Amino acid sequence: MMFRRQALRQLEAPEELDDVVRLATVPGWLLTVALLLTIGVAGTWAVVGTVDRTVRAAGVLVHSNGVSGLDATDSGQIMKVWTTANVRIAKGSPIYSARRANGTVDTVGAPWDAYVVSVAINEGQLVQPGTRVAEMERLDAPGDALQAVVFVPARSAPLLRVGNTVAVSAAAAPSTVFGTMVGVVASVGAFPETPESLRAFLGSGPDVGTLLAGGSVVRVVVPLHTDPASPSGLRWTKASPPFQLNSTSEISAVFTIAREHPITWLLG
Repeated sequence: MMFRRQALRQLEAPEELDDVVRLATVPGWLLTVALLLTIGVAGTWAVVGTVDRTVRAAGVLVHSNGVSGLDATDSGQIMKVWTTANVRIAKGSPIYSARRANGTVDTVGAPWDAYVVSVAINEGQLVQPGTRVAEMERLDAPGDALQAVVFVPARSAPLLRVGNTVAVSAAAAPSTVFGTMVGVVASVGAFPETPESLRAFLGSGPDVGTLLAGGSVVRVVVPLHTDPASPSGLRWTKASPPFQLNSTSEISAVFTIAREHPITWLLG
Protein backbone atom coordinates (compact mmCIF):
# COMPACT_ATOMS: atom_id res chain seq x y z
CA MET A 1 0.00 0.00 0.00
CA MET A 2 2.89 2.32 0.70
CA PHE A 3 4.20 2.03 -2.90
CA ARG A 4 0.66 2.70 -4.25
CA ARG A 5 0.37 5.99 -2.33
CA GLN A 6 3.81 7.14 -3.63
CA ALA A 7 2.79 6.39 -7.20
CA LEU A 8 -0.43 8.38 -6.77
CA ARG A 9 1.48 11.39 -5.43
CA GLN A 10 3.75 11.28 -8.49
CA LEU A 11 0.73 11.34 -10.78
CA GLU A 12 -0.86 14.25 -8.92
CA ALA A 13 2.37 16.37 -9.06
CA PRO A 14 2.48 18.96 -11.95
CA GLU A 15 4.87 18.26 -14.80
CA GLU A 16 8.04 20.41 -14.75
CA LEU A 17 7.72 21.55 -18.34
CA ASP A 18 9.33 24.92 -17.75
CA ASP A 19 12.68 23.50 -16.60
CA VAL A 20 15.65 24.08 -18.97
CA VAL A 21 17.20 20.90 -20.24
CA ARG A 22 20.98 21.27 -20.86
CA LEU A 23 21.92 19.11 -23.83
CA ALA A 24 25.66 20.02 -23.84
CA THR A 25 27.99 22.06 -21.69
CA VAL A 26 29.36 25.41 -22.82
CA PRO A 27 32.94 24.06 -23.01
CA GLY A 28 31.64 21.37 -25.35
CA TRP A 29 30.27 23.97 -27.77
CA LEU A 30 33.50 25.91 -27.67
CA LEU A 31 35.46 22.76 -28.46
CA THR A 32 33.19 22.02 -31.41
CA VAL A 33 33.54 25.57 -32.80
CA ALA A 34 37.31 25.45 -32.40
CA LEU A 35 37.47 22.08 -34.16
CA LEU A 36 35.36 23.34 -37.08
CA LEU A 37 37.52 26.46 -37.41
CA THR A 38 40.69 24.34 -37.38
CA ILE A 39 39.31 22.05 -40.07
CA GLY A 40 38.27 25.05 -42.16
CA VAL A 41 41.65 26.77 -41.90
CA ALA A 42 43.53 23.53 -42.63
CA GLY A 43 41.32 22.81 -45.64
CA THR A 44 41.79 26.31 -47.02
CA TRP A 45 45.56 26.08 -46.57
CA ALA A 46 45.64 22.66 -48.24
CA VAL A 47 43.90 24.06 -51.32
CA VAL A 48 45.34 27.58 -51.52
CA GLY A 49 48.70 27.33 -49.73
CA THR A 50 51.93 26.00 -51.24
CA VAL A 51 54.87 24.08 -49.85
CA ASP A 52 58.31 24.10 -51.46
CA ARG A 53 59.70 20.75 -52.54
CA THR A 54 63.46 20.91 -52.12
CA VAL A 55 66.70 19.01 -52.72
CA ARG A 56 69.77 19.59 -50.51
CA ALA A 57 73.39 19.03 -51.48
CA ALA A 58 76.94 20.12 -50.64
CA GLY A 59 79.41 21.92 -52.85
CA VAL A 60 82.07 24.62 -53.06
CA LEU A 61 82.50 28.17 -54.27
CA VAL A 62 84.76 28.25 -57.29
CA HIS A 63 85.41 30.27 -60.43
CA SER A 64 83.96 29.02 -63.68
CA ASN A 65 87.04 27.20 -65.01
CA GLY A 66 87.76 25.26 -61.85
CA VAL A 67 91.18 24.74 -60.29
CA SER A 68 94.25 24.13 -62.45
CA GLY A 69 97.62 22.95 -61.21
CA LEU A 70 100.80 24.78 -62.20
CA ASP A 71 103.86 22.49 -62.34
CA ALA A 72 107.54 23.28 -62.66
CA THR A 73 108.97 22.66 -66.12
CA ASP A 74 112.67 22.71 -65.15
CA SER A 75 114.73 21.59 -62.18
CA GLY A 76 116.27 24.11 -59.82
CA GLN A 77 116.21 25.69 -56.36
CA ILE A 78 113.46 28.13 -55.42
CA MET A 79 115.04 31.52 -54.68
CA LYS A 80 111.89 33.57 -54.13
CA VAL A 81 108.14 33.01 -54.03
CA TRP A 82 106.41 36.13 -55.35
CA THR A 83 102.76 35.34 -54.65
CA THR A 84 100.57 33.97 -51.88
CA ALA A 85 97.28 32.11 -51.70
CA ASN A 86 93.87 33.82 -51.97
CA VAL A 87 94.96 36.67 -54.24
CA ARG A 88 94.21 37.63 -57.83
CA ILE A 89 97.15 38.02 -60.18
CA ALA A 90 97.39 39.23 -63.77
CA LYS A 91 98.85 37.26 -66.65
CA GLY A 92 102.63 37.45 -66.54
CA SER A 93 102.82 38.35 -62.84
CA PRO A 94 105.80 36.58 -61.22
CA ILE A 95 105.01 33.44 -59.26
CA TYR A 96 108.47 32.20 -58.31
CA SER A 97 112.14 32.52 -59.20
CA ALA A 98 114.45 29.48 -59.37
CA ARG A 99 118.20 29.03 -59.80
CA ARG A 100 118.96 26.52 -62.54
CA ALA A 101 121.88 24.11 -62.70
CA ASN A 102 123.88 26.52 -64.89
CA GLY A 103 123.58 29.27 -62.27
CA THR A 104 121.00 31.41 -64.05
CA VAL A 105 117.90 32.57 -62.21
CA ASP A 106 114.62 32.33 -64.09
CA THR A 107 111.34 33.87 -63.02
CA VAL A 108 108.13 32.05 -63.93
CA GLY A 109 105.03 34.15 -64.49
CA ALA A 110 101.33 33.39 -64.42
CA PRO A 111 100.08 31.89 -67.70
CA TRP A 112 96.77 33.79 -67.45
CA ASP A 113 94.80 36.11 -65.18
CA ALA A 114 94.13 33.91 -62.20
CA TYR A 115 93.04 33.53 -58.62
CA VAL A 116 95.73 31.77 -56.58
CA VAL A 117 94.11 28.99 -54.56
CA SER A 118 97.27 27.62 -52.95
CA VAL A 119 101.06 27.79 -53.22
CA ALA A 120 102.93 24.50 -52.80
CA ILE A 121 106.58 25.65 -52.74
CA ASN A 122 108.91 27.39 -50.30
CA GLU A 123 112.12 29.35 -50.72
CA GLY A 124 115.15 27.06 -50.76
CA GLN A 125 113.15 24.06 -51.99
CA LEU A 126 114.52 21.93 -54.83
CA VAL A 127 112.04 21.25 -57.61
CA GLN A 128 112.02 18.89 -60.55
CA PRO A 129 109.98 18.98 -63.76
CA GLY A 130 106.43 18.07 -62.79
CA THR A 131 106.67 19.34 -59.18
CA ARG A 132 103.40 21.05 -58.23
CA VAL A 133 104.09 24.74 -57.70
CA ALA A 134 100.65 26.24 -57.21
CA GLU A 135 96.95 25.74 -57.82
CA MET A 136 95.10 28.55 -59.57
CA GLU A 137 91.74 29.36 -61.10
CA ARG A 138 91.75 30.97 -64.50
CA LEU A 139 89.78 34.21 -64.73
CA ASP A 140 88.38 35.00 -68.15
CA ALA A 141 87.28 38.51 -67.20
CA PRO A 142 88.25 41.03 -64.48
CA GLY A 143 84.79 40.72 -62.95
CA ASP A 144 84.72 36.93 -63.00
CA ALA A 145 82.87 36.13 -59.77
CA LEU A 146 82.70 33.07 -57.60
CA GLN A 147 79.87 30.70 -58.39
CA ALA A 148 78.45 27.73 -56.56
CA VAL A 149 79.32 24.31 -57.90
CA VAL A 150 77.11 21.78 -56.14
CA PHE A 151 77.45 18.02 -56.23
CA VAL A 152 73.93 16.63 -56.12
CA PRO A 153 73.26 12.94 -55.43
CA ALA A 154 72.72 11.21 -58.77
CA ARG A 155 69.30 9.95 -57.68
CA SER A 156 68.10 13.55 -57.18
CA ALA A 157 69.76 15.17 -60.20
CA PRO A 158 66.92 14.27 -62.66
CA LEU A 159 64.57 16.42 -60.55
CA LEU A 160 66.59 19.56 -61.24
CA ARG A 161 65.97 21.92 -64.13
CA VAL A 162 67.83 24.90 -65.52
CA GLY A 163 66.22 27.93 -63.91
CA ASN A 164 65.50 26.32 -60.51
CA THR A 165 66.15 28.79 -57.71
CA VAL A 166 68.85 27.93 -55.19
CA ALA A 167 69.58 29.20 -51.67
CA VAL A 168 73.27 28.83 -50.87
CA SER A 169 74.78 29.08 -47.40
CA ALA A 170 78.50 29.17 -46.62
CA ALA A 171 80.12 27.42 -43.69
CA ALA A 172 82.26 30.52 -43.07
CA ALA A 173 79.22 32.85 -42.90
CA PRO A 174 76.42 31.54 -40.61
CA SER A 175 73.02 31.84 -42.25
CA THR A 176 71.46 32.93 -38.95
CA VAL A 177 73.51 36.13 -39.16
CA PHE A 178 74.04 36.77 -42.87
CA GLY A 179 71.25 34.79 -44.50
CA THR A 180 71.93 33.00 -47.78
CA MET A 181 73.21 33.75 -51.24
CA VAL A 182 70.76 33.27 -54.09
CA GLY A 183 71.35 31.84 -57.54
CA VAL A 184 69.72 30.02 -60.43
CA VAL A 185 70.71 26.66 -61.89
CA ALA A 186 72.70 27.24 -65.09
CA SER A 187 73.62 23.65 -65.96
CA VAL A 188 73.15 20.10 -64.71
CA GLY A 189 75.83 17.54 -65.53
CA ALA A 190 74.91 14.71 -67.90
CA PHE A 191 77.11 12.09 -66.20
CA PRO A 192 78.08 11.22 -62.62
CA GLU A 193 81.41 12.51 -61.37
CA THR A 194 84.34 10.22 -60.60
CA PRO A 195 87.06 10.78 -57.97
CA GLU A 196 89.45 11.64 -60.80
CA SER A 197 87.13 14.18 -62.41
CA LEU A 198 86.46 15.82 -59.05
CA ARG A 199 90.16 16.15 -58.29
CA ALA A 200 90.83 17.51 -61.77
CA PHE A 201 88.20 20.23 -61.27
CA LEU A 202 88.70 21.03 -57.58
CA GLY A 203 92.41 20.46 -57.12
CA SER A 204 93.76 19.14 -53.84
CA GLY A 205 91.72 21.39 -51.53
CA PRO A 206 88.27 19.88 -50.91
CA ASP A 207 87.92 16.33 -49.62
CA VAL A 208 86.65 14.35 -52.59
CA GLY A 209 85.81 11.38 -50.37
CA THR A 210 83.33 13.47 -48.38
CA LEU A 211 81.51 14.56 -51.54
CA LEU A 212 81.20 10.93 -52.67
CA ALA A 213 80.35 9.49 -49.25
CA GLY A 214 76.66 9.20 -50.12
CA GLY A 215 77.22 7.67 -53.57
CA SER A 216 77.48 9.05 -57.11
CA VAL A 217 77.06 12.79 -57.61
CA VAL A 218 76.31 15.08 -60.55
CA ARG A 219 77.87 18.51 -60.95
CA VAL A 220 75.39 21.40 -60.93
CA VAL A 221 76.60 24.94 -61.70
CA VAL A 222 74.81 27.84 -60.00
CA PRO A 223 75.89 31.43 -60.82
CA LEU A 224 75.22 33.65 -57.79
CA HIS A 225 73.68 37.10 -57.73
CA THR A 226 76.43 39.70 -57.32
CA ASP A 227 76.56 42.99 -55.44
CA PRO A 228 79.56 45.24 -56.25
CA ALA A 229 78.92 47.26 -53.07
CA SER A 230 79.15 44.18 -50.87
CA PRO A 231 82.51 43.35 -49.21
CA SER A 232 82.07 39.77 -50.39
CA GLY A 233 81.02 40.82 -53.90
CA LEU A 234 77.89 38.68 -53.58
CA ARG A 235 74.28 39.46 -52.66
CA TRP A 236 72.95 38.10 -49.35
CA THR A 237 69.40 37.88 -48.06
CA LYS A 238 70.25 39.50 -44.70
CA ALA A 239 73.64 41.21 -44.63
CA SER A 240 76.93 40.66 -46.39
CA PRO A 241 79.80 39.35 -44.25
CA PRO A 242 82.60 41.92 -43.87
CA PHE A 243 85.07 39.72 -45.75
CA GLN A 244 85.50 37.93 -49.05
CA LEU A 245 84.88 34.22 -49.27
CA ASN A 246 87.82 32.19 -50.51
CA SER A 247 87.64 29.95 -53.50
CA THR A 248 86.80 26.31 -52.67
CA SER A 249 84.92 27.47 -49.55
CA GLU A 250 82.45 24.82 -48.41
CA ILE A 251 78.79 25.52 -49.06
CA SER A 252 75.41 23.82 -48.79
CA ALA A 253 72.62 24.43 -51.29
CA VAL A 254 68.85 24.03 -51.19
CA PHE A 255 67.21 23.67 -54.62
CA THR A 256 63.52 24.55 -54.94
CA ILE A 257 62.27 22.07 -57.54
CA ALA A 258 58.50 22.56 -57.16
CA ARG A 259 55.80 24.39 -55.23
CA GLU A 260 52.97 22.03 -54.36
CA HIS A 261 49.48 22.41 -52.87
CA PRO A 262 49.15 20.08 -49.85
CA ILE A 263 45.81 18.83 -51.19
CA THR A 264 47.73 17.05 -53.94
CA TRP A 265 49.38 14.85 -51.32
CA LEU A 266 45.94 13.44 -50.46
CA LEU A 267 44.79 13.17 -54.06
CA GLY A 268 48.03 11.60 -55.26
